[in-house]
Amino acid sequence: MPTITKASHTGTPDYARAGRLGLGTPQANPTVEAEIRRLLPFDVDYVTLRLTCPSPDPTTRLKAYLTDLPLHAKQFSGMKIDAFLFACTATSYLLDAATQERAIAEAQAVLGAPVITAPAALIAQLQSVGAHRIALVSPYPTSIMTAAVRWWRAQGFDVVRQGGVDIHSDDTVHIYGLQSTNAWSALRQMDIGNADAVLLSGTGMPSLPLIGRASAHFGVPVISSNLALAREGLKCFGLIPAQHDGC
Repeated sequence: MPTITKASHTGTPDYARAGRLGLGTPQANPTVEAEIRRLLPFDVDYVTLRLTCPSPDPTTRLKAYLTDLPLHAKQFSGMKIDAFLFACTATSYLLDAATQERAIAEAQAVLGAPVITAPAALIAQLQSVGAHRIALVSPYPTSIMTAAVRWWRAQGFDVVRQGGVDIHSDDTVHIYGLQSTNAWSALRQMDIGNADAVLLSGTGMPSLPLIGRASAHFGVPVISSNLALAREGLKCFGLIPAQHDGC
């Protein structure tokens, strides 16, 4: 009769030695995982949850990514994570605060871990550098950019300048065809006035390659949604992002 050895759950784990993050990314977004992977130290792992919604309307999709998160989170089915990064910035601009707070609380109960949204991470990063006046840059259609400006002002920030990267469409899915060169072309022509920081809102437009260059160009911190999420997620472990060209 074969000998059966009982598995031991003690000792150093093979993977995720420093910790594990959950990552929620919009269904067609190819950028979040690529940038987060480059920012996390080797011993921090992440597991991805694709946020899905069948609606052809971008506003409906963006809202559903968070309101349906408690349901989507059940896919993790007991997997232990230390925090969950919700990588869709525009969702917060479109949902009322009560709906957002309820969805986050329900998702946290399912996940057994805190949920960090991209805007919450951005706020924390802006506060860490003492920034109150911001230049807001995004690839959003006009309606979402208007909501974004209104939201940031409601959080107590002074949006002194705003700029956009044109996707030539009202459907946010077209953001995913952009490259960091598109953002840099718009940024380098921008007058940020007396802004304390430049905020690159949105997780779908690649930004890591230009952050260092843009910070040097403007002389103020440049913070993107994905960079902010990585920094705030890693605080759970007392760590900082891995060094990467551009930031």
